[in-house]
Amino acid sequence: MSRFISAYYILNTAVILTYPLFSLWARHEYASAVTMLDGWEKQTLTTLGAMALAKFIRKVNIDSFVSDMFMFTKSGILLLSWMMDQRIFSWYCVAYAMLFLYVRRPEYKGPSRIEWLNPATLKRLVLEPDDTDKNVAWLVEFYASWSPPCVSLEPTFADLSCKYTTADLKFAKFDLMRWPKTGEEYGINVAGTSKQLPTLILFEKGKEAVRVPHVYKDGRIARARLRRSDLIAAFALDSRRKKSLIKATFSKGD
Repeated sequence: MSRFISAYYILNTAVILTYPLFSLWARHEYASAVTMLDGWEKQTLTTLGAMALAKFIRKVNIDSFVSDMFMFTKSGILLLSWMMDQRIFSWYCVAYAMLFLYVRRPEYKGPSRIEWLNPATLKRLVLEPDDTDKNVAWLVEFYASWSPPCVSLEPTFADLSCKYTTADLKFAKFDLMRWPKTGEEYGINVAGTSKQLPTLILFEKGKEAVRVPHVYKDGRIARARLRRSDLIAAFALDSRRKKSLIKATFSKGD
């Protein structure tokens, strides 16, 4: 939880909390427009409330929800400030630009059982395992550190690795920014508009078994469902863990 007291969350919250001060100043400066400003603010607040409810229901995790609400709230403030006074609008433009350039969302640094792969270890451990590891399945996240969905998934993927890592299933991450050719080999688009970041692939005996988001034969990409429950279902993690525990129990009995 310490990540929520990082500069990203504190500074974004601080910038948002400056709005009531500007609103009070505008009400004093433009007394004749108070009724109009009240209407704008009520409409913006209602819209933000509806968007917050929709995003909370469909959230990947709390990190993604908070990040989305920062974006929506700042957009609403930007619109209101334009209607208030262009000087206030300019201040917010500068503040948002500074936040975007110099303050990044913190990386997740909590507990995990994730292994970090490079092209050599991907080939040796996942694609061409030796006889002792040939029955080990690997769930690999192909990610880019600049991608917001990848950053949002970090806590969820780490939590899944802690709960579902067994002797028969391991979790790993592969950085597509360092090794983009590997992404090309697996048909993963790493452009800024890509809908394939992150891509999670389950490998069994060196072969791809399941991929999220799914890519159809005609090249269309399915909508990525990255909530914890969605990933558990897509990769059958509960049943895999159960089978592994049963296998381990019988092995001990022998």
